[in-house]
Amino acid sequence: MKHFFYFLTGLFFLCASHIALATTPIHDVRLAQNQTDVVRLVAETEKQPEFNVFKLNNPPRLVIDFPDAEFTKTVNQKQGLSAAFVNNLRLGNPTPKTCRFVLELPHPNIQESHFLIPPEKGGKWRFVMDLSNMAGAQSEPLAKSTPNTSGLSKKSVYTSPKSTAYTPTKSTSPRKKVIVLDPGHGGQDPGAISRTGKFEKDLTLKMGKELRKKLEKAGYRVVMTRDRDIAIPLRKRIDKAHQAKGDLFISIHADSALNTKAKGLSIYTISERASDKEAAALAERENKADIILGLDLGDYQPEVSNILIDLAKRDTMAKSSLYADLVVQEMKRKVKLVPNAHRFAGFVVLKSANIPSVLLEMGYLSNKEEDKLLQKSSYREKLAEALTKAVNAYFKNVNE
Repeated sequence: MKHFFYFLTGLFFLCASHIALATTPIHDVRLAQNQTDVVRLVAETEKQPEFNVFKLNNPPRLVIDFPDAEFTKTVNQKQGLSAAFVNNLRLGNPTPKTCRFVLELPHPNIQESHFLIPPEKGGKWRFVMDLSNMAGAQSEPLAKSTPNTSGLSKKSVYTSPKSTAYTPTKSTSPRKKVIVLDPGHGGQDPGAISRTGKFEKDLTLKMGKELRKKLEKAGYRVVMTRDRDIAIPLRKRIDKAHQAKGDLFISIHADSALNTKAKGLSIYTISERASDKEAAALAERENKADIILGLDLGDYQPEVSNILIDLAKRDTMAKSSLYADLVVQEMKRKVKLVPNAHRFAGFVVLKSANIPSVLLEMGYLSNKEEDKLLQKSSYREKLAEALTKAVNAYFKNVNE
C-alpha cells in the first residue's frame, strides 16, 4: 500500500509538471491601425495557442481568452493600449492559467476576423485579429451579460461567470476573396526564350488563364493584370492589385539558366536579402523589365521604396510565406521542384504592403525536357490544380 501511495504521488507530480510545461507564454501584444478603417491586434506566443473569442454588451467589449497561458513580464507592463476606434485594450487573468484580452469598443457594430500565423525557423506563433469599424451598419445584437467586477481595479479585466451568455464571432462578409494573377512580361518584353524559340510572356499568359478557370470554379473572384499580349510596368501591376482590393497576388513566370540541366519549380516571397546568389540574380533580371519598357527603377518615390520595410514589420510577409509553403506541399506530390523550393528575393512586383504576394517560377525554359512539359496544357492544368488547392488551404488557415 505504501509503494502504491508513492506511485500515486509520483504520478501526480509528473502530471503537474507536464501541465506546467503545457502553459503557453505570451511574449508580446501590439495594437495599431493597419489601414484607414482597420485596427490590428497581434499577440506573439511561444507555441500554438488555444483561444476563445466572444462579445459582451453594456458596454460593448470583445473578449479573447487564452487557456493554459501566461503573460511574460514585458506584456504585463502593456496595459491600457488603444488605437483609432478601439477605446482601450486591457489584459488580465480571470483564472490563474487564463490570459484574457478585453477590447473596449465605442459601439456594438465593430466587426472582427482572426487567424493564426505559424512561426518560421524557430520564431513565434502569432494570433492576429483585424477589427473593422462598421459604424451605423446593421449587425446582430451582442450577447447580454452582467460582468462580475467586484474587487477589480479599472485596469483589471471584466470577469464573466460560467453562466454568462456569449456569441462566438465569425466573419459574415459574403464578399468573395479576390485573387490577382500577374502573367509575367508581355508586349515588347518577351521574358525568357526557350531553346525552341518559345516566349515566356506567352506561356505565363496561358498559365494565368488556366489558373483563372480553376480559381473561378472554386468560387474566387479573379483579376488579371493582363489578359492579352501587352506590356505593363511592374509598379502598375502592384497598382492593379490594390485597385482590385486583392486578397492574394500570384505573379507567374518561367525561369532560364546557363546550365541547361537545371530544372524544377520554385516559388518566391519578398525579402531584402536573397536566399542565394541564383535568387538574387533572378530578382535583378526580372526587376529590369521596366527598363526594357523605357522606365528607370532608380527613381522610386519614398513610399514605394519603404514598402519592403513596412512588409517586414507587418504580417503580410508571413502570410505570403504561408501560401508559398502550402504551394510547395501541393506541388511536391505532382511535379519536380528545385532544392529548397521556397526562396526569397527582392522582386519589385512583390512589394505590396498589405497584399500577400508570391512569384511562381513554373520551371526552366532552358531545359529541353521541362520546356516540352510547360508547353503542354495538361501539365499547366496540373500546376493550376495544385495552386488552387493551396489557395483553398491558405484561406482556411487565415480565416480560422
